[in-house]
Amino acid sequence: MEAAEKPGSTATRTAWLLSLAGYLPFLVLAIGMVLSGRNGVWFVLFADAFKTWSAIILSFLGGIRWGMALRETQVSVSRLIFSVAGAIAGWISLFLPDALCLMVLLVAYCGQGAWDSFSIHAGQAPAWFARLRITLTLLVAASHALALVALF
Repeated sequence: MEAAEKPGSTATRTAWLLSLAGYLPFLVLAIGMVLSGRNGVWFVLFADAFKTWSAIILSFLGGIRWGMALRETQVSVSRLIFSVAGAIAGWISLFLPDALCLMVLLVAYCGQGAWDSFSIHAGQAPAWFARLRITLTLLVAASHALALVALF
């Protein structure tokens, strides 16, 4: 087992800290959307920043899957293809109306989170990674739900 796979290792703690730091913009921007009201420049700024951050992080998660696929002795073409699906969905969502954009991103995050959490059963990721992804998926999904509430 590599150092990064041991619960409580420096690498594992760092991954958790960086992941939680990456979650903060979701929380702050969703709260900003709620507090700024549906009208006005601040709402538009918070909403656009939220959607953009969401698409960027979704692409990053796909990069993790790409890296996992490349670690295999026999690289799976289908895994490489699926690893870019989130990035494509995130990019396309930015051209949709706000509510639909947020729903597409929410579904994409839930799908990505499920795929990531199931990866430990296939031996593709350490147990701590599944816990990290489940936790972050729930937090990010809640932020998307809050952002959707702010739209209405």
